[in-house]
Amino acid sequence: MTITKECLERCACAGFFLDLVEAAFYFCDLDGRFQYINKTAEKLDGYTQQEIQGKTVMDAYNLDDTPMLRALYQEKPIENITFRYNVNGVNVMKLCNARPFYINGEKMGAFTVQRDVTKLNEVIESNILMQQRMSFVDSDQNFENKKSGFQRLIGQHPSFVKALSDAVIAAQNDSPVLLTGSTGSGKELFAQCIHNASARREKPFLAINCAAIPQQLLESILFGTSKGAYTGAVEKPGLFEQAEGGTLFLDEINSMPKYSQSKLLRVLEENEVRHLGGEKSIPVNVRIISSNNHISNTTTHTTQLREDLFYRLAVINIVIPDLAERKSDIPLLVNHFIDHYNHMFHKNVQGLDWETNRLFYEYSWPGNVRQLKNCLESAMNFVDHNTLIGKKHLPQYLLGNAFQGFTEEKPTLPANTEEPSPPQTSSDTIPKKQMGTFEQIREQEKNRIIEALFLNNGNITKTAKYLDMPRQSLVYRIKKYEIK
Repeated sequence: MTITKECLERCACAGFFLDLVEAAFYFCDLDGRFQYINKTAEKLDGYTQQEIQGKTVMDAYNLDDTPMLRALYQEKPIENITFRYNVNGVNVMKLCNARPFYINGEKMGAFTVQRDVTKLNEVIESNILMQQRMSFVDSDQNFENKKSGFQRLIGQHPSFVKALSDAVIAAQNDSPVLLTGSTGSGKELFAQCIHNASARREKPFLAINCAAIPQQLLESILFGTSKGAYTGAVEKPGLFEQAEGGTLFLDEINSMPKYSQSKLLRVLEENEVRHLGGEKSIPVNVRIISSNNHISNTTTHTTQLREDLFYRLAVINIVIPDLAERKSDIPLLVNHFIDHYNHMFHKNVQGLDWETNRLFYEYSWPGNVRQLKNCLESAMNFVDHNTLIGKKHLPQYLLGNAFQGFTEEKPTLPANTEEPSPPQTSSDTIPKKQMGTFEQIREQEKNRIIEALFLNNGNITKTAKYLDMPRQSLVYRIKKYEIK
C-alpha cells in the first residue's frame, strides 16, 4: 500500500512547523521509503528533501535496522534509543524516539524524532579520558602530598568544620557518601579530597554530572554497551568498570531518571554491572560518592531520589553549608584565592579595601564559593600591582545587580564578629584597621604556618607544598608575621 494524498498533505502542512524545531524529524511510508525530512535532518545528514524522498533506509544509509523501521514493523513506540550510523563518511550518534503513524485508524507509515549527541558524547568521552590520565598522574604523587588534600577545604565556621570532620572520617572506609549542598558549595572538591585521602587514592577518580547527560546516553556511559544493544553499538566498558578499584563520583544524582536509578541500585546491591544489551554480569569494585543539590534532612520527600536508593547512597551524609551561612569564612577564602591569583598573574595584591569587605559581607552569594572565586579572578585582572581590590574592580553583573540597593545602614555581621571600622586612608592603600575577624584570622594563619614549619623541619619548600601555597607567598607571610 502506498502513502495517501491526505497523508502527504498533512506532512506538507506540518513541515513548516517541523522546520522550526531543533530536533531532526524523518517520516517514511509503509515500504520504509522516506517521504519527508525537516531542515534539521537535512543539515545533520547532508541530504535534501528532494534527494532523499522515495529512497529506502538501505539506499540512503546502508542500514536495515533503525528505530523508525522498528516502530513501523513492530507497530509500537520505540523510545529513548541510542543510534549510531555512518552518513556520507561521518560517524554520528543520535538519541531517537519513533512511532507508527496512523490516519483514521489506518497505519500509513512511521516517523522518528532524533537529537544529535555526537559532539556531546565526544566531549564526555574526552573528559573521562582526561580524568583517567589525571588519576594516573596523581597516583605518582607521594602519600604526604595526597594526605594534605584536605588543606584545600578552607573554612572555620562550625557548620563547615563539621562537614570537614565528617569527610575525614569518610576517607577512612569504603561506605557510600552522599554530599548535600547547593551548586558551587564545593561538593566535587569534597569528593576528590575524600578519595585522595582514602585507601583507593592510587586508583581512578572519575566524575560524571547526571544532570548534563540524556538518560539513554547516561546509562551507556555508566554501565557500558554490548554489540547489538542498538544500531551501531560496540562493546565498550562503562564508568563502573573504568573506575575499578577507585571512586566514582555521581554529581547531581537527584537528576537521574527513576528508571536509571533502579539500575544503579541493582549495581550497588550486587556489586555487578551488566552492559546495555548484554547478558553477562561483570563484577565491579568501586566506591560511590554522590551529590544531591536539594537539602534534605532524613527523608527524600524534597528530592527526586528513590527512597531505597537514597538510604543506600547516604550511609554517610555530609551537608556542605552555603557560603551565606558561613560568612565569617569569607576573609579566609578571599586570602586563599588572592594568593592563588597573585601567583598566577604575577601580582602582589594585598586584599580587599574596606568598602569591598563590607559589600562581600552584605552579599548573599547565591553561587557560593565558586561565585566568590570567579568574582575575585575577574577583579584580579583589573587591579593594579601591590594595591587593594576595590568596588571598581568587581564584575559588572555584581555592581549592576547583586549590590543594587546597598546602603550605609549597619550590616548584619556573623556572630562574634566586630563591625568593620571606616577606612583611615584612601581605598588605594591598606587600611590601618580591618575587621576584628581579620585579626583573628591572621593569628590563626600565623599559628598554622608555625605548626607546618615545625612538621616540615623548617623546610620552606616542603611547608609551602604542605599548605598548598606558592613558596613566594609563604616567604612573604613568614616575614609579615615575623616568624623566626
